[in-house]
Amino acid sequence: MTDLSQAEAEKIIASVAIPPRPAIVNAVLEERAKSEPDLRRIAQLVSTDVSLAATVLKTINSPLFGLRRQVTSIEHGVSMLGMKNIGALVVSLSLRNTVPTQGLDRFWDEAARTALVSAYLAQSLGCAPKEDAHLFGLFHDAGIPLLMRRFPNYREVLRKANAEPKLGFTEVEDAELGTNHAVVGGLLAKGWQLPEHIRLGIGQHHDLDVFASHLPTESLNLIALTHLAEHIETSFSRLSGDAEWDKRGDSILGHLLLSPEQFEELAKDAHEMLEESGL
Repeated sequence: MTDLSQAEAEKIIASVAIPPRPAIVNAVLEERAKSEPDLRRIAQLVSTDVSLAATVLKTINSPLFGLRRQVTSIEHGVSMLGMKNIGALVVSLSLRNTVPTQGLDRFWDEAARTALVSAYLAQSLGCAPKEDAHLFGLFHDAGIPLLMRRFPNYREVLRKANAEPKLGFTEVEDAELGTNHAVVGGLLAKGWQLPEHIRLGIGQHHDLDVFASHLPTESLNLIALTHLAEHIETSFSRLSGDAEWDKRGDSILGHLLLSPEQFEELAKDAHEMLEESGL
């Protein structure tokens, strides 16, 4: 594709359908924002969405939260997690029900594992709130299924970007489509009113020189954690190769001040957690 003018690029971006924030998320966050939020009301709201409620319970009972006893009711889970945690969890898990992934059968399963590992790494390394890491892990690639719906040739573009040994992932998308999934994901995050440091990180998470940029440290930490988690998830799922890690692994480990030996230990523990989670 030839270079596009700004107007042409904006026209392409505008043609990608960005789903609005679901009503269930609006209702939960509105209740959470009250001076005296009602946990029981939030539990009732979550329970009205059977799929969301089931996923919330599965996530609450995952090794990430380390609960001693299994939670069997949404009300119990909400009371144990508290307002901040349940709000972030509802936003994260509603995404899966809102963004269809036709033609990308394993997309959300892989995203769920990446998000879980991201949160685990954030907790282990103490460099980001685990709620933010989980949210970022699920949202950062959400532009991919949206582009799949918009462009009939996107599967081939995705294949080329995944295999590209030198150029950045989004550079390949830009050359072929005039936009990329990081830009679209950033627009989705903005529409869903995610915190600014998460939106900024999503919009630039594939930039090869991002760790030399002026992004807030909060954003850079989430980018590094999620790429680390993706590499761990790729090896756990026994997928072939990881061109992104080949291009960026050293800079990611350097940003997080991790030695290869420390990374291997973290990866081993994360694999055990994923096996226990059943995701």
